[in-house]
Amino acid sequence: MEQELATTLARTLGLGFDEGIVLGRGTNVLVHLRPAPVVARVTRLAHLVRSPDALAGGIALAKALGSRAVAPSAVIDPGPHVASGRYVTFWTYRTGETASPREAGSALREFHEGAAAFNGALRPCDPRPEALRIADLVGGETAELLRDLARRLEFPALRAQAIHGDAHFENVLAGGVWQDFDEACHGPREWDIASMIHRWVVFGMLEDEMRAALDAYGPHDRDAVEALQPLVTLGIAAWGSLAPLIGESAPRTAHRLEWLRSR
Repeated sequence: MEQELATTLARTLGLGFDEGIVLGRGTNVLVHLRPAPVVARVTRLAHLVRSPDALAGGIALAKALGSRAVAPSAVIDPGPHVASGRYVTFWTYRTGETASPREAGSALREFHEGAAAFNGALRPCDPRPEALRIADLVGGETAELLRDLARRLEFPALRAQAIHGDAHFENVLAGGVWQDFDEACHGPREWDIASMIHRWVVFGMLEDEMRAALDAYGPHDRDAVEALQPLVTLGIAAWGSLAPLIGESAPRTAHRLEWLRSR
């Protein structure tokens, strides 16, 4: 379905290409409109919770960052477009290895410094309102836990700016180029740092790599990162709880919820 949506919309918008090739399937389906240098991103979940304006903010931020970001497409209107209830955006097709941990850390610092002047509209990074909306969709025990966590957790008062919103290692390519701006938002820099080290804090994974990334990032407010980690985890767990709605499982969601419950 998503592949057909992407190809039909692209042709309606006047893009010439031979075929749509699915590159990946996660919270979005990524479709390369080959041989055009264009990748379509078709939502599988975001349209259930957010308005398309959230994606518009990410597109604007990516444009403003220039060489620090994989660019929205310049050969077709990047969107966001709404097709059969889904949101579709178009991006420049780019391949490459992911950055090393040290490069990811220094790239995040450069991202934050480059994004500090951005004053376009972005959604707030606070995950609690979306967790409550998601709870209404999933129901059951998970919904009750999401509601309880959203009501108990407090968002610390911290200086905010444009941030990536989902700054894990896979979202930064070698050369320090960031991709996947669907979670772009307005919030503290420490939110991105907490996102970057999330797997270490919650799962005990990649400690050496994440220490290297933190060292490369440089000075930061460690107390703020610690205070934001439960909120980052709530956001990830809430979206993970939607996986059954698209016929998939998110095996780490239960661990994230248990980690939050234990706190």
